[in-house]
Amino acid sequence: MIVKAFQPLVFRNDIKGVTSPPFDVITKEQEKVLKENEYNITHLTLPELGGPGKSRDLLHEWHRQGIIAKETESCLIVITQDFRGNGKDFNRIGLIALVETSPPAGIVMPHEDTFDWAVKDRRHLMEATGCQLEPIFLAVNGISFERMLRAAIRELEPFRKFEEPTGVRNSCYLVRGEHSIDSIIKAVSKDTAVVADGHHRLKATMEIFRDSKEEDRDFWKYSFAYITSLQQESLMISGIHRIISNEFSFSKIREPIGEYFRIEDVGHNHFPGRITVYDGKYHSLVPKDNAFDELGDFGKIKFQADPGLVNQLIFNKIMGMGIEEVARKIYYTQSVPIAVEEVDKGKSGFAILMPEWEKSVFLSMVEKGRIMPQKSTYFYPKIPSGIAIYCKEFL
Repeated sequence: MIVKAFQPLVFRNDIKGVTSPPFDVITKEQEKVLKENEYNITHLTLPELGGPGKSRDLLHEWHRQGIIAKETESCLIVITQDFRGNGKDFNRIGLIALVETSPPAGIVMPHEDTFDWAVKDRRHLMEATGCQLEPIFLAVNGISFERMLRAAIRELEPFRKFEEPTGVRNSCYLVRGEHSIDSIIKAVSKDTAVVADGHHRLKATMEIFRDSKEEDRDFWKYSFAYITSLQQESLMISGIHRIISNEFSFSKIREPIGEYFRIEDVGHNHFPGRITVYDGKYHSLVPKDNAFDELGDFGKIKFQADPGLVNQLIFNKIMGMGIEEVARKIYYTQSVPIAVEEVDKGKSGFAILMPEWEKSVFLSMVEKGRIMPQKSTYFYPKIPSGIAIYCKEFL
């Protein structure tokens, strides 16, 4: 993996409340609250009236006012995240840098399919602003670079510290100096990365590189990325729950689903590793052997909560939905309470609740070249947007 330092745009230290979760996990209610701060990054990543052109103009205005400024020398950004999960305290460390992703060399591996409309949306924003506003999230299998990161920040003070509403406490450090930078880059360069988050942004960046003029290609050949280790216990992978339009009902498709799954009516959603349907009551789905046959060669890894069983078998084959209809009629959330509430309020016909991933199973699938359906994994904690921006025009 080819990694390099860069000169980021960063918000002035005394300005608070500029960060947000990645744009694609923010609810409308969250977006409204975040935008109450006039300098929050969502004003750029989720522009309203004026669209991408508004983001470009606002970015230039913030730069003119000194709200954001370009670092005077190349650096790497190291981030530590302290949080509590599954009854334990964790401290995760990771790196924001540039990673070469074009031309593709198989060293940065996507694992999810994308929606064309979402790629176009991010591409328009990137082209209008000349920037990559949010880092994609990469996970590497090695852990050798963690020691280098902790050594590099041992005597540094963070340039930004903030706590997210979820309780994750972030500390961000600028690592300068040729020796420190080279040591970190060398440690991580041997690794292959899996795209944990940001498939649409990655594809948009690669498309822009492909279509760019020669003078712009050096900028777009690199993706603005956050890198951490998949082996850290503090990196967790949950499933993403599917909320199905209320024009559908589980009762009407229960019989054909029963040909491929053993359906158990249960009182709760506490079955590790199982897919569960909620339509006012809980129904656990245990796939039969013929369900895995529908996945072809990839069905040889008999993971009971394989998202392909939901999308390819239930949505496509049983419910007869194509890609465009799935994009219109299926909604996604990482929150079980939100999914359940949508059903209870009658806004959804039913929800399909996906359990935590087993990392070993996930890695086996990725190593075999599996491209899973959109929204198959939810890596967390996320890396917040607004810590830094990578821009062409300010280079």
